[in-house]
Amino acid sequence: MKLTVCFVLFIKTFFAFVCANEVVVWERNLGTPFFIESLENIITLTTPEYGELSIVSSAKMEQGRAFAELVKGNIDIYIAAPDLEKEQLARPIYVPLDRGLLGFRICLTQHNSISLNSINTPIEFKNKNLSVGLGSHWPDTLIYQQNGFKVVTSPIYESLFSMLNRKRFDCFSRSVNELDKELLQIKEHNLQIDNNIIFVYPNADFLFISPTNNQLHKRLSHGLGMAIEDESYFDIFDKHFSNVLLKHGVYERRLLIMNNEQISRQALSAINRFGIASFLVPVTNPTSIDASD
Repeated sequence: MKLTVCFVLFIKTFFAFVCANEVVVWERNLGTPFFIESLENIITLTTPEYGELSIVSSAKMEQGRAFAELVKGNIDIYIAAPDLEKEQLARPIYVPLDRGLLGFRICLTQHNSISLNSINTPIEFKNKNLSVGLGSHWPDTLIYQQNGFKVVTSPIYESLFSMLNRKRFDCFSRSVNELDKELLQIKEHNLQIDNNIIFVYPNADFLFISPTNNQLHKRLSHGLGMAIEDESYFDIFDKHFSNVLLKHGVYERRLLIMNNEQISRQALSAINRFGIASFLVPVTNPTSIDASD
């Protein structure tokens, strides 16, 4: 008879029975079908060598707390954009799960707005004194500020739509894969998707593994390598995003290229190697982080 050993995971008021053949994933990641399919594919590819593994959702929690639980070992997998602190405290796998799509940002604007029609470069955007709306604590906010853009912030995500509608700023910067869903949810606001420009900077969703789970880091690193080799890594991306990229004319837009000083050279190199765009300008911060097992 096979015996499965389980233990109790306590996260404040939340209890989950987690077995030895289960991993806890930040619950917000499991709300994204692309992440779920990507994880399931990596696990399936490595099952013959490492055995069965099931995904368990964490309790509902905001981003900062989720990362803290990852570092403590109460969460095993956390998918998010990198920054130097995350890369140092947790164990990243240096393959951009979304092929760098997170760094492609399109503007939501007021209906019939023409303010972005003649913009061709970041300098022209700045010279026209145009502003970008972002969340107060979003990592992207610092990126825009460090690149010299005028930024208007709010701590409340939902209020940014009404602020744009009231012309508090000119562009609400959104990820390419967020636009369609959001427009359906905010029909009361008279907003539209700009068809002219796209902000592009090196950023991506990476897998971060708890520093207490070396075996899982080894397994998923190996699995991502297998997915790249058999091309399922690319196939899953195309399945979820190729139509979105075509629909919004990503490759026909005027590119406003930005730098990202918040990531390591390893993260940048991974985006350049596996992403849908490469960036010739290196990050300013020279921090080097060992990604080896």
